[in-house]
Amino acid sequence: MPDLREKVLEILKTVKDPELNRDLVSLGMIREVEVSEEGRVKVVVALTTKACPLKGQISEQVRQAVASIPGVSGVEVELSEMSPEERARIFGGPPKKEHLGIRDVRFVLAVASGKGGVGKSTVTVNLAVALAQQGFKSGILDADLYGPNIPLLLGFEEEERPAVIGGKIHPLVRHGVKVMSFAFLAPPGQPFIWRGPLVGKALQELAEVVEWGPLDFLLVDLPPGTGDAPLSVCHTYHPQGVILVTIPQELSVSDVRRCARMFEELKVPIFGLVENMSYLRVEGREVPVFGEGGGEHLARELGVPLLARVPLEPEVNRRREPVALDEELEAGRVFRELAEKLVQRVFGHED
Repeated sequence: MPDLREKVLEILKTVKDPELNRDLVSLGMIREVEVSEEGRVKVVVALTTKACPLKGQISEQVRQAVASIPGVSGVEVELSEMSPEERARIFGGPPKKEHLGIRDVRFVLAVASGKGGVGKSTVTVNLAVALAQQGFKSGILDADLYGPNIPLLLGFEEEERPAVIGGKIHPLVRHGVKVMSFAFLAPPGQPFIWRGPLVGKALQELAEVVEWGPLDFLLVDLPPGTGDAPLSVCHTYHPQGVILVTIPQELSVSDVRRCARMFEELKVPIFGLVENMSYLRVEGREVPVFGEGGGEHLARELGVPLLARVPLEPEVNRRREPVALDEELEAGRVFRELAEKLVQRVFGHED
């Protein structure tokens, strides 16, 4: 029934992706329309990602629109996923596409603090795991050359190493998250005693030889400070945004403030602030062990949202797996909510 098929395509031009605010037909999201002799219609919609948080809304809008056409006796909506090339046609190809290893990475997000010891790597790990739990393809690049702790936080053994196939390094996987760390490139316990230029060169080479494959999110765990490594990451990986991590203490807030200024100069959007170790819950009360209000005040000063206040959890130090996996722990719930907020923040900036 060619006439009915044309009517279906025409009415689908009125259905818009709620995030991109463009119709599904012009976006190339209508992959297939099948019409039976009885008037039953099947529409295949290719989402930008299978984990699209609004996929239910899109499916229902398509169903209602097609069902309103006279002569349609039934509607089936099937959801599929765009290829990296199809997504690139919509979102454009940022400069990072020139590096072969990250050509299929959709969003590169840096995680930074400007100061050590505030739990930046803990935030990175739990956020990546929470994103994976929500159906997104996530990865972590541990770019902290001098203190690569991501493997320890994820429970990797010291001798575990990624496979090298055809000159490409294939990241290890834990809890659904792909992981590459400088810790995998040296003997256990061996430090990297490198000057700045070598750090930049190593990060650039990793962008070429690590085969990430299709990812929705690659979180880059940056080392403390505002020196060579953060600059090299920004110039090589071109992150679309950064999440800043602090603790309530004024000393940490001061360092994060300087870190924020660096990203402002580099034109990297600050997606928000995470205040780690915000409080210790004792008998239902929040005890501010490291002071209070620092993260909230800094977020207000920078004009960015305070995305999460992560509590101190004794369990964090007693286990070698992310608390985001635990349904009972308060910190696990906070990290899952942080992932949801990040998805909304990132998708809201796609267009």
